[in-house]
Order: sequence, then structure tokens, then C-alpha cells
Amino acid sequence: MSRKMTPLGELLQQYRFRANMTLASLDSKVGVSKGSLSRIETGETKKPDFKIVEAVAAVLNIPYAEYVSAYIEIEKKPDILLGILETAVSSPQHAPIAPKIATKFLETEKEDSVELVAKLYSTTNLIEDTSIRISLYKSIVDYSRSHGIMPYIARGLFQTYMIERNDFSKLEVSYQSGKSILAYVGFLSTDEQLKLYYSLANHAYGLMIYNESIEFSRIVIEIDIAKSQLSAHATFNICNCYYYLNDFETSKTYLVLYQNYSYSFVEDNVAFMTGCINGRMGEIDLGINQLEQYVKNTSEFNLVYAVTMLMDLYVCKADFDSARKLLQYVAEMKKSMNNKYTAPDKKARLAYFYQLAGHALLPLDVEQAFDYYLDSAIEYMKIGLYDAAKKVLIPV
Repeated sequence: MSRKMTPLGELLQQYRFRANMTLASLDSKVGVSKGSLSRIETGETKKPDFKIVEAVAAVLNIPYAEYVSAYIEIEKKPDILLGILETAVSSPQHAPIAPKIATKFLETEKEDSVELVAKLYSTTNLIEDTSIRISLYKSIVDYSRSHGIMPYIARGLFQTYMIERNDFSKLEVSYQSGKSILAYVGFLSTDEQLKLYYSLANHAYGLMIYNESIEFSRIVIEIDIAKSQLSAHATFNICNCYYYLNDFETSKTYLVLYQNYSYSFVEDNVAFMTGCINGRMGEIDLGINQLEQYVKNTSEFNLVYAVTMLMDLYVCKADFDSARKLLQYVAEMKKSMNNKYTAPDKKARLAYFYQLAGHALLPLDVEQAFDYYLDSAIEYMKIGLYDAAKKVLIPV
């Protein structure tokens, strides 16, 4: 045999021998002449049609990853490689090889690097499986770094962060990843910048890093020329941050600014925060009365926030009897948390409610109080707030 066999040819021949099958018998099963099959095995046909390779692999039971890995070593046409990639990502069992195919696609010779990255980025954005998307965004970022394609370093990192931030068990790690994108923020579109800063503001809020949340929220308001709902949410976020920083005067100032937005959700939030702020600015009875009325008509979404704030005021007033009565909402509050996309700040509020419940029960039932302190610590740990969990348990 004068020609050197290719890895693909060797693979096909190896599996054919293993199946005790002749070229003639393989011919009858795939509908390709034994001469053509022979030329593929010996390497005489340098770029066999991928559909023929698929047909042969199906008959010989060659694992997908094996024959695709061999084939992409000889295929140089980007459109074909992209088609193979699209097929791979459509099936969970084939997806692990996707980054390898993507890398070969990006390394296609005599093609414009930026155009190749742009095509891969567009394809990746359409994939539903987030783990596959992350792996392909990593390929995009790695290739873009080595070729100095700054916009796609930024976009790949941005898209990865927008997925990873939904893993609430790793909030601190993903928050740092999100902040690292700020070095490339100028390469993102205005819309992407808005989403990044808004996401970072919410992320910092969930981690109780309120000063950074305020900073990111202010940037949202600054660059959101249309004054969309993002600006309204950012303004209310600042109001909440100052509240938790015990700067109630500034919190009230931002609540007044928030009232200027005409969105349907504003009125409800204003009623809620008015009671909270009044209660913490010395008018505790007024605040309690306002929150008691609010809790009677609150939505399932706001229940955790409203009951927790009311519990906080009861405990501040040392009205433990009233505080304990709020335990009747525990089952309903838990039910409202069932959505897997429940924001981490809401989970943190539930943890704080359990902590307050422990305070309210401590004079009456130490064992039950400890159970609530433990529940609080567990909820904090679910979202990676280990320091908060320690602070709950250490005094006990």
C-alpha cells in the first residue's frame, strides 16, 4: 500500500475487522462501492463525504465522538464543520465533543478570524443547553484572546456570566467573574452593558455587598437613556440598599425618586417601603400598622419580604408575641420560594426571617429557637453566605 492511511481510514478499517466484515459486505449495507470504501480506508480519498462516513460508522457501531474526532482532522471547510457542530449540540450524548469541533472550525485556514468567531457566537446563542453553551463560549473566549478579538472576549465572558450567575451555590465566585468583565465593558453594546451592570447590582445585593450594588445601580440609571424598567428597578434597589445600610434618610430620598416612575409595580413597592422606612425612622407604630395592612393584601411574590420586614419591626419593639404570630406564614413563605429562579436576595430574606423567629422564640422556647437559627444558617449557606450563617450560630 503506497499511500499512508489517515486516522479516519485506520479507524474505519479497525472497526470493520472487528466486525469480521469485508468491503463487499459493507458495500451491500451502506450502498457505497467497495472501491470507494477501500480508497477511504487507505487515505486515497483525502476528504470523504461526511454522510458516507456516518453511514459506515452506523453499520460498524463506531462511537460518534471517535469518528467525528477523526473526520474533523481532515475537513477544512467551515460550513461543513459548523454543520457537524450543529448536529453534535442537538444531542446530549454527542455534546461533549462540541468544543473540539468548535476549535477546528475556528482554526479553519484562509478564513477571516472575526467572521468565524461571529458565526460560532451566533450559533452558540441559539443552543438551549446551558452547559454546552458555556463550553462553546469558553472556546470563543480562548480563541479570541489568542487572536486579539476583543469584542468576542467581552461577549463570551458576558454570556458565560449571565448563565453562571444563576447557580446560587456559587454566588461569590460568579460575582467575581462578572466583575472581571468590566475590563472589557467598552467592547459590549449599550444593551449588553445595561444588562451587565444591572445583573451585577442585583448580584451584589444578593451577597449583601450593598455599597457595590449602589454603585452598579447608579451606572444603570446613568446609561439607560430611555429610562426603562431597569432604571426604575435600579432606583428601588438603591433605596433598599441604603435601608439595609441603616441610612434611612437616603433610602427615603430614593423612594421619592422611585415614585416618579409610572410603571404598574411602583405603587405597590412604595407602599411596602414606606412602612419599612417609617418604622426604622422612629415612627415604629406607624410603620407596623402600614406593614400589617400591606401583609393582608400582598402578593405571593412579596410575601417573604413583607412578613420579614414586619417581623423585624416587632423584634425591634420587643413585641415578641406579635412576632411569633407571624410564624403562621412560614408554610406559605416556603411555598413562594419553590421557583428555581427565585432571586438570592429573596432567599437571604427568608434566612433573616428565620433568624428573627429565633430571637422571638428564645425567651419562650430555647430548643425551637435554635431550630430556627439552624434553618437560618442553612438558608444562608444555600446561597454561599457562609459568614452570615456563622453570625447566626455563633451567639447561640
